Order: sequence, then structure tokens, then C-alpha cells
Amino acid sequence: MEKNQKNNSQDFDFSVVEDKIQQVQNIIEKAVKSKDFQEMSQSVTQMVNKTLDQYKKEHPEMGKTREKPQADHRSDRESGSAANGEKLQMLYMKPTGEKVRSILLAVFGGILTGSTACGFLAVQMVRLLTDSGSSGAAAVMLTGMAAGAFMLGTGILGLGKLRRFKKYQKTLGKRTYCDLTKLAQAVGKPVKFVKKDLKKMIGKGWFTEGCFDGSETCLITSRETFCQYQEMEKALEEKKKQEALRAQEESELSPEVKEVLEKGRNYLDRLRKSNDAIPGEEISAKIFKMEKIVEQIFQRTKAHPEIIPDLKRMMDYYLPMTVKLLEAYEDMDSQPVQGETIRSSKKEIEDTLDTLNDAFAKLLDSVFQDTAWDVSSDISVLHTLLAQEGLKDSDFKIQH
Repeated sequence: MEKNQKNNSQDFDFSVVEDKIQQVQNIIEKAVKSKDFQEMSQSVTQMVNKTLDQYKKEHPEMGKTREKPQADHRSDRESGSAANGEKLQMLYMKPTGEKVRSILLAVFGGILTGSTACGFLAVQMVRLLTDSGSSGAAAVMLTGMAAGAFMLGTGILGLGKLRRFKKYQKTLGKRTYCDLTKLAQAVGKPVKFVKKDLKKMIGKGWFTEGCFDGSETCLITSRETFCQYQEMEKALEEKKKQEALRAQEESELSPEVKEVLEKGRNYLDRLRKSNDAIPGEEISAKIFKMEKIVEQIFQRTKAHPEIIPDLKRMMDYYLPMTVKLLEAYEDMDSQPVQGETIRSSKKEIEDTLDTLNDAFAKLLDSVFQDTAWDVSSDISVLHTLLAQEGLKDSDFKIQH
């Protein structure tokens, strides 16, 4: 608690403003007495910049990202959690300098606006009551009011930007990416405004590793996350290319083949989902083996539609039954208590997968039978031709 209070007190020392307010009032009073208003607003602006420079010298940590603290002797879990928290904090700059500048501009701008407004009213009253007074003084007072209003507005806008920055951080939480729509809802601004706002903050370095995704609909605050996003984009692009190529290839297939391939893909998807849901390595290897065999069978179907009748039992019974068994296994495996009945049923399903893999492997072998016969016939003819032309190995032996 004391640590938080200490950090908050270091954000901004308001005594800096209190010390300078009197100086601003003195500048304005001096300008009124001497009727020399030319450098009044410039003097106030220079004071803001000098005050900010002085504050930066006294607080060199201002505007820097948080340094990673030294490791302590906490437990691994606490240390890991703290490390993640520190890593997240390193993604954001602490914009203390912007806060100081915005407060100074708002305070001094308010003083300048109020003082020159009072002076302008006084000059106008004198002119009305005595029919005298300097029109030049009134004009300069208006200029001072405009300068003060500009400073006040700039300060208020700066403080508003800082509040939004905190809301963006709060909305992100422990994540390193967020949709711009959610960020816009958090600050109550249009998405277009938020996008422009974030770009300015990224340009100022408030998000130390900040950037947008390709379509500029999501803020990414970590280089690591951005690299993952790029890899995902490449994978999606590759998937699209593969799907487009497959669609082009299948456009030339008969309706019967398309129907078989569509059913096959559905079964393969269900096998993969079950494999992802079941953590056991041994059964996972069996399911993976089945996926590869079945996929090869369907690939063969594309080039040789004549084998479709041979796949009827696999399509109508074996694969649906396999999916049903895996769903049952998945349900039993998720039970917190594994009794003898569950263990026995799971073992029986695992053994059945071995039987099915053998059956599918034999089916795959059988769909290549015609090709094997053709290859064997071609090889036999080739040997005969080579023998007839005296080109076999025995014809090249050296005669002694």
C-alpha cells in the first residue's frame, strides 16, 4: 500500500504549479501596469517549457519504460506471475512528461485566460465610463485570452488522451492484442477516432512495441504476438491456396466422387477433433495413423473413381462406428473418477482401433492392386525385351 502511494506521489508534484502560479500573475500584472502586452503570452509559454525542463531534470525517469526488477526469493509461481506482470508493464511507457505538460498548460492557460478576461472587461468598463482607454490594450487582452484558451484547451486534450491511454491498458488487461471495437467501447469514441488516437500514441512511444494488424482492426502491443499473427496469416493464406487448388481439381470430378470426398472430409475432421480432445499419447498415435491411411484412400479415389464401390462398407459402417467409439472414449476419458468399467471399455476401444487400422491398411493395399498388376506386367514385358536384345546383365559378362 505504501509502495503504491509512493508511486502515485512521484507522478506529479503539484507544488511545482503552486510555485509558478504567482509568477504567472506577476507577468500579467506587469504587462497591465506597463501596458506592454506584446510578450505576455510568450512569457507564459516559456515558463511552461522551463518548468517542464526543470521537472525532467529532477525526475530523469520521466517518460522511460519501467525497468525490470531484480529477482527475489519468492516461490516459482509468484515469481512467474510477477515476471509476466513486469513483461506486460514493459510494453507501456509511463507518460509522466505528457501529464506534467498537460497539467501545466491547463493551469497556466486557465490563469492567463481568466486574468486577461478580467483585464479586458476592466478596459471596456473604463472606456464606457470615461469614454477613454486604449483600444490596443483591449486587442492585446483578447490575444492573451485566445492564447490562454489555446493553452487551456491543449492541456485538457492532453489529460483526456492520458485518461484514454489508461482505459486502453485496462481494457487490454493481460492480453497483448485487442479489437479496436472493444477499445472504442471502453472510451466511448468512434472506431475511426480510436484508430487515429492509437497511432499518435504509438508514434509517441506510449505503446513501446505497438502496431496494428494488416487490416488495422486490431491493436497488437507485443512483437512476439505480432510474429505469431504473421505466422497465422501465412498459414491461413496457405490454407486458402490449398482449398482453392482442391476446389479447382474437384470441379472436374463427377458428382459421385465429390460426394464421397465430402463425406470423407467430414469423417476426417471428426477424427481430428477427437484426437485433439483425447490427451493420451498411445491412442493419439493410433488415431493419427488412421487419419493418414483413410486420407490416402480418399486421395486414391480422386484418380480412380472405379474403386468407390469397394469403399461402401468403410463409408457406411466402419468410419461412422469409429467416430461413435471415439466420442464414447472421449466422454469416458473426461470423467474425474476412472473405475474398472471405464478403464476396461477404454482398453477395448484402443484394441479395436488397432483392428480397424489393419483393416483400413488392407483396404488401401487392395485399391492399389490393379496398379500393382499393371506394374508387374510392365516389368515382365521389359525383362523380355531386354533379353531379346541381349541387354540383360548376363550378356555383359566378359568372356575369358
